[in-house]
Amino acid sequence: LPLPSATAPPPGRGRLGLASAQVMGGEGPLGLALFVVPLVVARQTHSRYLSLREAYADTVRSLVAALEAKDPYTKGHSVRVARFAVAIAEEMAMDEREVQGIEYAALLHDLGKIGISRAVLAKTGALTAEEFDKIREHPAIAARILESVPFLDAVRPAVQDHHERLDGRGYGRGVPGAELSTAARILAVADSFDAMTADRPYRAALSTEAAVSQLHANAGHQINAAVVDASFSVRKGLDDSPGADHATPD
Repeated sequence: LPLPSATAPPPGRGRLGLASAQVMGGEGPLGLALFVVPLVVARQTHSRYLSLREAYADTVRSLVAALEAKDPYTKGHSVRVARFAVAIAEEMAMDEREVQGIEYAALLHDLGKIGISRAVLAKTGALTAEEFDKIREHPAIAARILESVPFLDAVRPAVQDHHERLDGRGYGRGVPGAELSTAARILAVADSFDAMTADRPYRAALSTEAAVSQLHANAGHQINAAVVDASFSVRKGLDDSPGADHATPD
């Protein structure tokens, strides 16, 4: 294809110039001002939006980095869960804003482990009942942390509910399964799959086939069947190699 001339106006500029000339011809300088000012404002607004969006992404990355510094066993886990959750959400035809929220929720779902003792997080043996109770606090801790980040308010329920179950036997807020958001249901499936395919001190990683079988077996009473179906559709397009070791339940 031919390259544009160095002196040619960028695409769209010629049309803008023609429109400006028509306005000038019909309304004079005042008409031109009324035409140009909204364009300038729109451009500045869009620029601020892009800057703000990048600042939001930086905030999320910083929170994830803080978690990985506290609990290195989670390194990579949150990113893999986010990739899978986003793919599932897109397969379920969720809109762009919802997909973005699910990505943030997935990246931050284990954030509450910042508030758990390193001795518990790094324990290589089986957890005691008391230690497991401490681990079960991490969704609530994450929710409290996110209360101080207003732009993440919409993703907080999914983070807090990602260990809830449809049969009511999960943990977090203790909400009935019918009240769980779609984001929380997607996050539960993506998190479970990555957790099952990672080595643990008390068991080796499950094979992909075994993990898929577990998802299928739990669909409808522990995790959402529609989400599981969508996960099967997208799984083969993802890198589902085993994740990093993690000494504690996800």
